Amino acid sequence: MKPHASLQISQRRRATQCACLIMAGLAGLALPLRHVAAAEPPPAASADFEEDWQVIYLGTVRIGYAHMAEEKRMHDGKPVIATDLEMVMVISRFGQSVKIRTLTRSLETPTGELLTIDHTLQNPPAAPNSMRGVVADGKLTLELNTGGKLTRKELPWDESIKAPAYQSRILREHRLKPGDELSFKTFDPTPNDVISLKFKAVAMETVALLGGVEKELLKVNVTNSFTPTIPSIEYIDAAGDALKTTSALGGLTLTIYKVAKAEALAELKGEEVDFGVTTLVRLPPIPNARRTQRVVYRITTPGEDPAHVFATGGTQQMKPAGPQAIDLTVQALAPGAAGGEGPPGREFTIPSRLIQSDDEAVKNAAARAVGDETDPWKNAVAMEQWVYKNLRKKNFSTLLASAAEVARTLSGDCTEHAVLLAGMARARGIPSRVVVGLVYVEDRNRGAAFGGHMWTELFINGLWRPLDATLGQGGIAADHIKMSDSSLADAAAAPLAAFLPMLSVLGKMKIEVRESSAEVPPTK
Repeated sequence: MKPHASLQISQRRRATQCACLIMAGLAGLALPLRHVAAAEPPPAASADFEEDWQVIYLGTVRIGYAHMAEEKRMHDGKPVIATDLEMVMVISRFGQSVKIRTLTRSLETPTGELLTIDHTLQNPPAAPNSMRGVVADGKLTLELNTGGKLTRKELPWDESIKAPAYQSRILREHRLKPGDELSFKTFDPTPNDVISLKFKAVAMETVALLGGVEKELLKVNVTNSFTPTIPSIEYIDAAGDALKTTSALGGLTLTIYKVAKAEALAELKGEEVDFGVTTLVRLPPIPNARRTQRVVYRITTPGEDPAHVFATGGTQQMKPAGPQAIDLTVQALAPGAAGGEGPPGREFTIPSRLIQSDDEAVKNAAARAVGDETDPWKNAVAMEQWVYKNLRKKNFSTLLASAAEVARTLSGDCTEHAVLLAGMARARGIPSRVVVGLVYVEDRNRGAAFGGHMWTELFINGLWRPLDATLGQGGIAADHIKMSDSSLADAAAAPLAAFLPMLSVLGKMKIEVRESSAEVPPTK
């Protein structure tokens, strides 16, 4: 099995690894640290034009660059600041290159009030996702294009909310001293929502920069309300510029340095770090893993409380097992299982930007899968099978395509399998949500491990039933470990929010099996 395909499970069953979840997280995290970039060639140098270049490292590996071009100009007879922001990151997943490019263009007043904003996420071969926003009459009106589908969203607005690019110059305008604090609200195009940012100056430190240079810089802790568990640190010079920014992603560190243009634009190959391999959690093989009905895992997350990382309830129960450790019992559901939960909320039944259950291609796929069958569980299994059999193009380059796009391309990895199945289920009146967590994989070359994964849960017979369309088994065994779930509704938290538990323990989590049983329940 070639490493750019999927990890081998058997001759017929393959699990697609989802390191794209990590990349989606990085794309969202890198922007709030220090908004930087440029969407077109800058004008000639002048007192009204400034630009900055930065380079992005993950651990010791260079994975991208960022650039900011900022120009003071007149707009409708009033002074404004126009900012172009670009970020590019490239990595490899199982030998296949993944490239993300974000472009953000905004107009704001000299004091940071947002006027207009345009944001585009490019992740070929998926279609670009874009957003256009205009502030008027006390609200921000957003037009969102996801996989070619247009939706609108409105947010209440006031002058205290700053433009995204404002944070790139606020510390130049407000020189902090140790002990000083500064906070404000800003619009963030990652969740398409207003978030709060807080800066707290700590102390002067000797900081190592690229090339072995050391400087005395002010350490400033930065937190935001969208990813509160993943703070960053900015090291600020006397002019208020961030020469270095770090953010801890579990056992890995994302670092951004201010550099010269030539350094930032050096060729990016992305092959030096393979997320599909480096983010695996190794452990001894689990016998008959795909048939396990009950497994007790000892999970340790140094520096994190695992009770806040892993889901509990339903198929999972946890109990403390020492400092920063839990025993997590995962129990597979029998096909005929039923529960007593009340019906889920409307957000799990209606179309959204990512789960377009009203799209004709999604509805047609669901209709072809179920035929004349009316039983909800049989429909669910038939749709899982349809997605499993028809998404044969295992594309590791795409982060998170929408259900409508997947229904047309029939391409993607675990995220695409999950959203398409969720969309098809809603099209047949079955509530659905996606799950982010870990799946057990075993390969003769790499051995046994858990890797990041996404699957689907459908609400049938009074409980949420898990299905994994990358495997097509009519359910899942106890070899799936759930961290979080999301309706992916337009009014719900941004998709990245579902990935945050995984990001917080990336690269430092340990898993061992304490007990395992593989009794196989009846299949009918």
